[in-house]
Amino acid sequence: MLWETFPIKKRLSYQLTPNRRRKSLSKRGISLTFGFLIFLLTFLKNFYCDRDGDCFYLPKKRERKKLPALLVLSCTGAKKEDIDSLIFIAESLSFILFSCHQSRNHRDFFLNDRDILKTYQKLIKKYPVDTNRVFIYGFSGMGAQALLTNFLHPEIFKGAIAVCAPALPFSFIKADKLKKHHFYLITRKKDWNLSANLKLHSYFQKNNIQDTLIITKGEHAISDKGEIFNALKWLKKKIY
Repeated sequence: MLWETFPIKKRLSYQLTPNRRRKSLSKRGISLTFGFLIFLLTFLKNFYCDRDGDCFYLPKKRERKKLPALLVLSCTGAKKEDIDSLIFIAESLSFILFSCHQSRNHRDFFLNDRDILKTYQKLIKKYPVDTNRVFIYGFSGMGAQALLTNFLHPEIFKGAIAVCAPALPFSFIKADKLKKHHFYLITRKKDWNLSANLKLHSYFQKNNIQDTLIITKGEHAISDKGEIFNALKWLKKKIY
């Protein structure tokens, strides 16, 4: 080896002394800190929350000029951490994430819907979104909201990931307007909304609306983020 061809004295002098080792570690620490600051600045540039509490994340990985987007809803009003916890999915699948803080459980569905549309307008004004590929995610009551908003505005939203969603009146559904939509339904074997999801899935199938129904073990509960990743991956395969 090249190292073995060095004279012994040169090899000894080349080895790090304690002082050199400290300087090397110090430089490495500065380099790591600088690298983290660059990452943080890039992250903050891509992640923004406005005065209404609505948040937006634009992935650094952009497979296309116009990106698909996922609206994140939460039973208590989506917050910064709801988007933050899904950033790895946004980067992996190249989706814009955005959230509506005002939409929440125990609030009129139509008031929620109104605020969702306001958040959507913010999205299309500031971000390179493919307006033909915007979806909504929600759990429980917000899963029902995700579905309802699709049924009310099929020209804007093109599908939903609805987890453990309760029943909605079928009168809201205009099947002929949903032929290009995709719905990913998830429920649990012991979920009190299992029957509602089975009926909705059956309705979609009979009316040639594209969907899938995933039934997992357990009761009414949010699962890990891998469940959302798999759902969004399924949607992405359907739309491209």
